[in-house]
Amino acid sequence: MVRVHHRAPFLLVGYNLPTMPAVGITPEWIAELRRQLLRWFELHKRPTPWRDNPDPYRVWVSEIMLQQTQTATVIPYFERFIARFPDVHALGAAPLEEVLRYWEGLGYYARARNLHRAAQLIVQNGGHLPTTAEQLRELPGIGAYTAGAIASIAFGQPVPVVDGNVTRVLARLLWLKGDLKRHAAQKQLWQLAEQLVDPDHPGAFNQALMELGSTVCTPTQPRCPECPVTHLCEAYRRGQPTAVPEPSRRIPTRTVVDVSAIVEREGRVLLAQRPPEGLWGGLWEFPRTTRSARESLETLAIRAAEQLGIQVEPRQLLLQLRHVVTYSKIHLYGYLCAWHSGEAQCGPYRAVAWLTPEELQHYPLPAPQRKLAEALQNQTVQGTLF
Repeated sequence: MVRVHHRAPFLLVGYNLPTMPAVGITPEWIAELRRQLLRWFELHKRPTPWRDNPDPYRVWVSEIMLQQTQTATVIPYFERFIARFPDVHALGAAPLEEVLRYWEGLGYYARARNLHRAAQLIVQNGGHLPTTAEQLRELPGIGAYTAGAIASIAFGQPVPVVDGNVTRVLARLLWLKGDLKRHAAQKQLWQLAEQLVDPDHPGAFNQALMELGSTVCTPTQPRCPECPVTHLCEAYRRGQPTAVPEPSRRIPTRTVVDVSAIVEREGRVLLAQRPPEGLWGGLWEFPRTTRSARESLETLAIRAAEQLGIQVEPRQLLLQLRHVVTYSKIHLYGYLCAWHSGEAQCGPYRAVAWLTPEELQHYPLPAPQRKLAEALQNQTVQGTLF
């Protein structure tokens, strides 16, 4: 068994994290880390459809979906997405609106828009995914982490990955203090990960690091007895596994009140498509506005409809929802309104459409708006729309 050597000479040259690692990183330490993580991963890796068939296209789609989304959540979306878009040609040829519809519920819809645009670029350039991290980073939606993951897993390139899970594992193994989200710290973490990655099995090693952080070396309740590298871990030796990484400064959240006007006219409701950029870009929603003063829900519903050039009569609240987007806690109210006058214009939106409640299922909606649509359909079925 390899022991941790304290105050041993550093293998890394010029290493200047906010506080330097408390563990001497020797070639023997690195070899033991690789050996134990690869052995553990082979025995304990979670089965996933992209691991069962690590085709480059499937790896790419999975890594985009896994950005800020947990594995268990991604699996059913991945399987449905791949069934409809089995290769890059099918994805590139599909309308963006259909791609968004299959992405619906995963959130962070810029990922889907970038994935679609990247597929079109790949098809235009021969239909093959780039094989190096540098080339992959030229595609929309692919940063350093995603490029490293795809290059190492799909193409066996000896390149590192650093995400939240990897940062946490490295911080505990090496007792890294300070704010590890700072640019200088991130740069050094990438240098460290580059020296640790196994050149013979880079994909498995990177996945093992991420898997360990996701399933064993968790943020608040790490399962140290199940960890294969406790004998290499400085945080475990100190008996303080949750003391690192230290929390970064939190950005305060703000509370937002939104009202969506669900406008009915002759059995149809008004839906509007958001511009292609920004949050929920390209998706459809019931006309929505944000409270800026002490306005009533009815006043907000009227204002939401007026954006599109129509006048309405607010009738009743359909549904109230709460959801979180980045640093905003949003209270969303769906308010049923009867159309009074005017013809719908796009206003701040890209397009508008009058649809039956049944037709709403064919349009990509953000998850909160989908809940409003489902509540509307239930009301319609029960014959109690107003």
